[in-house]
Amino acid sequence: MDNFIAQGLSLLFVIGGIYSILGVIFFRVWLHQKQAKLPVDRKKFTRVAAQTLNDQVNDKVFNVVGYIGLAALIITMPFALKGITEMLASGQLNYFFIIVIIVGLIYTARKSWFESDQLIKLKLGRDAELAVASELIELQSHGYQIFHDIQADGFNIDHLVIGPNGVFAIETKGRHKRVKDDTNYKVRFENNLLAFPSWNENKPIEQAEIQANWVYKWLSEATGFQTKITPILCFPGWFIELKQRPPFPIVSHRQLAKTILSMRQNQIDGAMQKAICYQAVQRSLNISKV
Repeated sequence: MDNFIAQGLSLLFVIGGIYSILGVIFFRVWLHQKQAKLPVDRKKFTRVAAQTLNDQVNDKVFNVVGYIGLAALIITMPFALKGITEMLASGQLNYFFIIVIIVGLIYTARKSWFESDQLIKLKLGRDAELAVASELIELQSHGYQIFHDIQADGFNIDHLVIGPNGVFAIETKGRHKRVKDDTNYKVRFENNLLAFPSWNENKPIEQAEIQANWVYKWLSEATGFQTKITPILCFPGWFIELKQRPPFPIVSHRQLAKTILSMRQNQIDGAMQKAICYQAVQRSLNISKV
């Protein structure tokens, strides 16, 4: 009977350690979903090239990693169970190994919490940029060229739009909608600040201007043409209320195409468009080191 109890405790110890880490991850996701939600619905996006294959690849990667973890568990569990059972049966606890296990579990739990938090933020940013890319497709029928994820000096330009009425550097910002704000999902621009329901920001405005200046410098040096670069700041899924005139367009993703088409301050000819598009293509290559 004592041996049976020892085996049961050993199994509980091993399984409990594994599920404690999974519990941390699921608790972090549950806590986030209780407090906030995504500002956009991915089901309403325009599908992109190889999306079905990409989803299948992600599923297969998850399966492969899962099977590797399962194989490691199958190999190590019998030895772990035997060792723990013998230790419990003998009544002589190895405190060094117990401390190592506890410290390891705490470290893994902390890392899992942090990585889960980073994954939530990355998913928000990805979905926000996909929402913008989906809306920009409309501009192609008007003769515009669209580029995404232009690699810069230590940062990236989320979207670059080139057309007869200018060049537009779009900075996309994903912001979760907090459940406590109910349906008041509105961003007000006033006093040179972006006023969300529960917080204020101004760094996105500065960032959009800095990135537009970088695009101007890059294209001027690369093409020899000096053309104004218009920054656009986009918050997908949010209603934008302008209480004062912004330094450049601040819009929701649904307003992007209409806003760009309505701008007439800067006109560029076909030759300039081609030169700018060529440089954008070079920057868009994965092997680009421009």
